[in-house]
This record gives sequence, structure tokens and C-alpha cells, in this order.
Amino acid sequence: MLKKILHYFNLLSLNVVLGAVLSSYMFWRLPDGSGTPDVPSLILLGLTTWIIYILDRLLDIKVYPENPSERHKFHAEHQYNLSVLLVVLSIIAAVLCFFIPKAVFYFGGFLSLGLLTYFFVLNKFLKNTKMQWLKEPTTAICYCLAVIGIAYVQHSSINLSAWFLALMFFLIASQNLLVFSYFESFSKDASDNTVDFFGQKTAVRIIRVIGFVVLFLAIFFFSNGWDYIHKIGLLLAIMSQILSFLPAKQRFFLQHDRYRWVGDGVFILPIVLLWL
Repeated sequence: MLKKILHYFNLLSLNVVLGAVLSSYMFWRLPDGSGTPDVPSLILLGLTTWIIYILDRLLDIKVYPENPSERHKFHAEHQYNLSVLLVVLSIIAAVLCFFIPKAVFYFGGFLSLGLLTYFFVLNKFLKNTKMQWLKEPTTAICYCLAVIGIAYVQHSSINLSAWFLALMFFLIASQNLLVFSYFESFSKDASDNTVDFFGQKTAVRIIRVIGFVVLFLAIFFFSNGWDYIHKIGLLLAIMSQILSFLPAKQRFFLQHDRYRWVGDGVFILPIVLLWL
């Protein structure tokens, strides 16, 4: 029963939603772990993340109707129910906009405008071109802006260490998407992605280079203490090293989409900071 629940939890991308909320919560608590997160903003982040993922899957069905992956089949079979859910989530999200801080509201508004432009360009001009791979770096940028941005716009000042943590998180988000593209490239019906554009060997090198850069930043800037900001640096390094390891065991992580469980699961790791 639990296995089945977790399976649908993954198909619905709720693990991604949880990871986004926990990661944002981590940045809200900066600089010393005593920062107070705005609960409505975190809930709204979770809702909008889920909305974007559902919308993205539904659009993928139209762009790549022949995609045989279980995730796409699930969304294709439940298009109507997911469309209704999309409307309900959008209404709840709209209501929550009246309960969040003004700075978060304005930031979210500009980001939403950028996302709408992105979806329009992607599906209007790039859907039948090899430029579809641009979807992944754009996703990493938007994801980080949402997760980190809603926390940082509430701070009166942001120190250099916090900016380095933001950079490390962006590198990890990019690394995560590249890892997913790497494993998806082994599918015979894989759609155009970053790995198709750069090649598998180059992609693995980039994944490892990102892991090295994040580890270097963690050691250089966040290894001389054990306060909250240093704990985040260490945690981000661990997250990146886990992602760097996945291509080394390609066959194992391809089975049962284990790479998805681990790749999305690393963003849930900030939950350990609640007890450290």
C-alpha cells in the first residue's frame, strides 16, 4: 500500500513540490537559522510548483504524444482530472496572493510573467526544433529564482555567503536536470534534451565538473564552522556529490527510474536541518 502511494506521489511530482518547499524553507531561515518563514508564501510556492509541473506534463503530451514513459502515460490517461486539479490549484493560489508580503507578491508577479513568456515561446516557436533543450537551463533558472527569491526579497540585506549558497543551489538544480537528461537519453523515444545536444560523454563531464565546483565552494567558504550557514554549505555539497555519483551506476539507476527517486530526493534533504 505504502509503495503504491509513493509511486503515485512520484508520478504526480509531489516529491518535487516537497523538495521546493523544504529548500526554500532552508533559505528563509538564513543567516543564523532563526529566520521566520512566511507560511502562506511557502504554501503558494508549493502550489505554483505543482501547477507548473502538471501544466508542463500536459503540454508535453501534445508536443510528444508518442512519448511512452510511464509518467506521460499517467498524465495522458488522466488529462481531464489533472486539468480540473490545475484549475482548483490555480484558484487557491490566486486567493493566497492576498495573504503574502508585498515584496513576495511583486517578485512572484514578475517571475510569473517571465514563465508565461517562456511557455509561449517554447510551444509556439521551439516545439518542433532542436532548441527544446533550452527548456532545461531555463527551468533551473526559474526554479532557483522561485525557491531562493521569495526568501531573499524579504531580507533587508544579503551577505556574500548567502549569495554563494544561492550559486551552489543553482549549480545543483542544473546538475539535477542534466542527470535526468543523461538517463532519459538512453530511451529510444527520448525527446530533444541537453544531452542530445552536447552528447553523453560531455554531459557526464559537466555533471562531474559541477560536483567538483560545488564541493570546492563548500570546502573553501563553509568548512570553518558549524553554524547554520556552514551546515547549508555542507548539505549542498552532499546533494551535489550524490548527483555526481548517479551516472557511474547507470544500469542500476535506470532500473525502475531509480535516478528520478534519488535525483528528486536530494532536494528533500534540507529537512535534516530541522534537527541539526
